[in-house]
Amino acid sequence: MKECKKCKVEILDDTTVCPLCSSVLEISGEERESTGYPDVKAVSRKLNFIVRLYSFLAIVTEAALIIVNYLFFHGIWWSAITGISILYFYITLKYSLQKNKGYQTVILVQIIGAVLLVIAADNIVGYQGWSVNYVLPGAVLLLNVTIIILMIINASNWQSYILMQLLTAVVSLGCIILWRFGIITRPVLSFAALAVSMCMLLGTLIFGDRKAKAELQRRFHV
Repeated sequence: MKECKKCKVEILDDTTVCPLCSSVLEISGEERESTGYPDVKAVSRKLNFIVRLYSFLAIVTEAALIIVNYLFFHGIWWSAITGISILYFYITLKYSLQKNKGYQTVILVQIIGAVLLVIAADNIVGYQGWSVNYVLPGAVLLLNVTIIILMIINASNWQSYILMQLLTAVVSLGCIILWRFGIITRPVLSFAALAVSMCMLLGTLIFGDRKAKAELQRRFHV
């Protein structure tokens, strides 16, 4: 019998993820009467209230910051950075927490949102290129490290992270394309990200063998 440690329920069918929170199920060590699905409506109502409260406070705060920025303007619209930051945290609440997405999706959303936030800040304060030269490939390397840790922790289901590896490989290739077009001017981290991403993906495909091929077939129906 499989059990979701997060929701504290037992699942009787052969699924590998929890139907409530999308967490990976674990094999239950003891047989006991199932507690059934918990009441998720109460949690949903609390999260909805938190999101609404945050939205109200965020709008009021950002409006005040825009006014202050306008009255004491010195060439930089720093209120745009605060607005983007507020939007990022709103997405975190609304998408990552309220929607109960799987942790892989949450990680990707958080990293992508953070990178876009930094790129926007770089452009607002006067574009210097540090966001694409360092932050973008650095985020790819961080995601690679995260994938390695997740594969070690969840060794029994390591093949489920192939899609994330493919994403890091594509993004790292995108960094090289940006370098070829002159957008990235310091490509050292970009090449490092590409090398790490490709080595990880290649190692997974070679050593994963049947499990890796089965996961690719399941994901892309090929």
